[in-house]
Amino acid sequence: MSASVVDYARSAFDLIGDFERLSTPSAVINRLATALHSYGYSAFLVTGVPEPPDRVEPYILANGWPAEFAEQYSRANYYLDDPIAAWCRRTVDPYEWAEAQYDFTRQPRAAEVMLLAADHGMKRGFCVPIVRGSGAHACVTMAGERPDFHPRAKRAIHIISLFAHASVVRTLRGEQERTTNEQKRLTKREREALQWAAVGKSAWETSVIMNISERTVIGFLANAQRKLNASNRTHAVVAAIRAREITL
Repeated sequence: MSASVVDYARSAFDLIGDFERLSTPSAVINRLATALHSYGYSAFLVTGVPEPPDRVEPYILANGWPAEFAEQYSRANYYLDDPIAAWCRRTVDPYEWAEAQYDFTRQPRAAEVMLLAADHGMKRGFCVPIVRGSGAHACVTMAGERPDFHPRAKRAIHIISLFAHASVVRTLRGEQERTTNEQKRLTKREREALQWAAVGKSAWETSVIMNISERTVIGFLANAQRKLNASNRTHAVVAAIRAREITL
């Protein structure tokens, strides 16, 4: 077995271990950027691939494009005519950008966006389509001046991209959950008392259910009302539902 085979395989499997250990989106993105750079890629994007006329910006998970290119792309909404994105919606197989077919004469904006990419150092690219469990399309797409297109390199990039995408999604979800938990202002018992109030239970009935004194229930409700800046118990229930402290 040649050294190149060993290096490509080792690179991919070492990165899989790294992605599994990383716990923040920024750490995953930085590790991915470093890995792709070693294959000759200077820019990348991890994103969902919605059907036009939806814009791509709300679906972007990690933006490693040159800032000026990303700004021009968004301002002109080139996503509508981007041949790389259009090809990604048609296939599940990784492909070089040059394989994304389009008609230069009938699709002038497709030609424009490819020329714009080349002007920003993204002359040759590679895209790994990903179909998520929901059926939605996503991808990891990358480009550079002269990336490594050796077949083994492309296979390694395919594996790396799948794990990078999963790690970005996982860490973003964890960050959102942490933010949601940090935003919660009520204690578990205050939420429980307010939850019973929301379904019409009196303080006495709630005290029986929670196996605590009625005075303690009243205290929990008063604390919840104060924390939510509510004028009365009904207002507190509404405010708690809006803040996702409780549900009906």
